[in-house]
Amino acid sequence: MIELLRERTDKQHQELERVLIPIIRKANTPEKYIRLLALLYGYYYPLEQHIAAHMDISFPGGFERRRKAPFLLDDIAAISGVPAGIPPFCTDLPEIADHAQALGAMYVLEDLTLDGQLFSHILLRNLQAPELPKAMTFFQGYGSDTQSYWDTFVHYVQGYHGTEAQQQSVLDAAAATFLKFKTWVSGARELQ
Repeated sequence: MIELLRERTDKQHQELERVLIPIIRKANTPEKYIRLLALLYGYYYPLEQHIAAHMDISFPGGFERRRKAPFLLDDIAAISGVPAGIPPFCTDLPEIADHAQALGAMYVLEDLTLDGQLFSHILLRNLQAPELPKAMTFFQGYGSDTQSYWDTFVHYVQGYHGTEAQQQSVLDAAAATFLKFKTWVSGARELQ
């Protein structure tokens, strides 16, 4: 199943990165970095809420340990020196009405967590701010446990034995999650 997810969403993943990476590169001041973090929060927070409502309780370690939206607010506070306000939320989210769709959406968030190292290198190279190392918890994923978290996720997905229709639902939800994220990021004119 994980190979199918990679294969069927590769195009959408690349399209998202073509929009997201230039925005990350342009986050070269604390103010622009804060706008980047707020943009990401606007998609991650509502998406994580929908995933949590439909994630199977058999998911290893539970979904709560994998939420990343709170790190975005922590990073905004660390770089700005003041508590973060709540940024606007994306309202055009992928449909998540069951466990299969939640799993597809979660694949996207976990896959992007692996990309966090690349994103953090870009930020560290382009943004010189003394507060930056304390304001990158989101991009650090699970820290030194990132690979083991990914491996656990892959193992869980490989063991998913839904019907053919449910498996297609996982694939469709993952593709839609990448697409909706790209649309959300593309709308951030002030960061482009």
